[in-house]
Order: sequence, then C-alpha cells, then structure tokens
Amino acid sequence: MRAPERIPLRRYAWLVAGLPFLAVHLAYLLSIREGYAPACMPYVDGCTSISRAARHGSANLLFKPLMLVNVLMLALFWRRIAERLRALRPDAPRRVAAVLALGLLAAAFLALYASFLGAEGHVYQWLRRYGITVYFAGTVLAEMLTAVLIEKAPAVTRRQRALLATLCAALLGLGLASIPLRAFDDDGSLINIVEWWYALLMGAGYVAIAAAMPPPRR
Repeated sequence: MRAPERIPLRRYAWLVAGLPFLAVHLAYLLSIREGYAPACMPYVDGCTSISRAARHGSANLLFKPLMLVNVLMLALFWRRIAERLRALRPDAPRRVAAVLALGLLAAAFLALYASFLGAEGHVYQWLRRYGITVYFAGTVLAEMLTAVLIEKAPAVTRRQRALLATLCAALLGLGLASIPLRAFDDDGSLINIVEWWYALLMGAGYVAIAAAMPPPRR
C-alpha cells in the first residue's frame, strides 16, 4: 500500500507552473521600474526577452533564487510523473525512463541558465543560451512523451486528451516556427514573442499532464 502524497500531484503541478510564471513577471516589473527593460505587453509586442527581463538589478536577485528552487521542484515533479507512469505502463520501461531522463536533464540545464544569467563574457553567454535551449527542448519532449504514454489510459477523458494534443501541437508549432523566423526577425521581437508563449504553454503542460494522470494504485 502506497503512502499518501503530502502534496497531491495536481496541486504540485500548479506550484511548479506558478513559481516560474511569478518569478518572470515580477522580475520584468522590477526591470521596468529600474529602467533595464522597456514596458510593453511582451506576449504581443516582444519588446524584451525573458532573459533581458531578469538579467539586471533587483530583478536578477529575485529571479535567480526562485528559479533554482524551481529546479528542485521540477526534478521532484518528473520523478513523481515517472512513478505514476511505471505503474500505468509497465510495458514501456524505456519510454518511462526517457521521460525521467529528459525531465531531469531539462531541470539541470535550467539551473545552468539561471546560475549564469547576468554574467558577462562569451563563455557565460554560451552557457546561458544553451542552458535555456536544452531546458525548453527537454521539457517539451518529456511532456510530449508523457502525453503519448497516458493517451490510452481509461481514466483520461476525451477533453484531457484533446487539451494535451493541442498543447503539444502548439509547442511543436512554435518551436518549428522559430527556425525560419530568425532569418528576417531583425529586432528579435518575433522570437521574443515565441519565447514568452513557449514558456507559458510549457507551464500549462505541467498542469494538463498532472490533471490527466491516473491516480496511484492503492
């Protein structure tokens, strides 16, 4: 008999999604106040990237520790997801292991990104750039693979399947669209818009996966 979860998975997913959302938007408000970033609606105007919104001043001091806390929360989230998947899909141990590996890899590279955000120099820029790239890619691949593994579970409703499929399609579409956009996005605003929406939809993915995940067997 399994011990009851201290924080139910669905509630925990809201925490995992909510903490970075809060950190990014509070950091952006601080950057606007201190003159480090222009004021706009970044999801529409793309006047700043997430990195620029949290790179300097008080914003950086707030953003870094919150994101490092989020790294630990993400690692625990993907461990819990993997435990549920092992019980649900004992026929797919390798794919379940891949979900866990991708989730932990993404968390590790988020830690790399957050740790070097605001540091100067080409090496630090490279670490930040690849940190956020692997974090985004690893997270989305883990979410997509999880959605495939639970798609045929009896407890998953048609609405939940449709939501997961829509989120996965949107994330894949944004990722693919960002490749040609770079060719003619002179001021970077289009890529910034994609980045803000990508981060938002990834957070929604945590919540949607947790909501669709069948409860643990007693």
